[in-house]
Amino acid sequence: MGLAAALLVFTGIWHMTEWVMDRRTADTLRLVPVGAVYALLGVLIALNLGGGIAGVVALLAVMAGMGAAFVMRRRLAVRRWVVWAFIGVDAVIVIALVRALLA
Repeated sequence: MGLAAALLVFTGIWHMTEWVMDRRTADTLRLVPVGAVYALLGVLIALNLGGGIAGVVALLAVMAGMGAAFVMRRRLAVRRWVVWAFIGVDAVIVIALVRALLA
């Protein structure tokens, strides 16, 4: 679960700071709470505080975030490459979490 935890913290911080790096819009500001949830779940997993429950919650949250990003990818006022990067990182997190939870 180490890879998933590290990527959750990384992408969580990226979500929370995207409005600074691009521009302040409603869509970039909506990423802030998503990033906070990702970062919190990553820290919980890294510190082994939530056990398997944190892993399952993280898996559900990342799958929901990835699905929402994919569905809304053409309507978001966020840079296209950033949306695709989020989707790609989320896919890697899902794979890492599934492998860790099934092990």
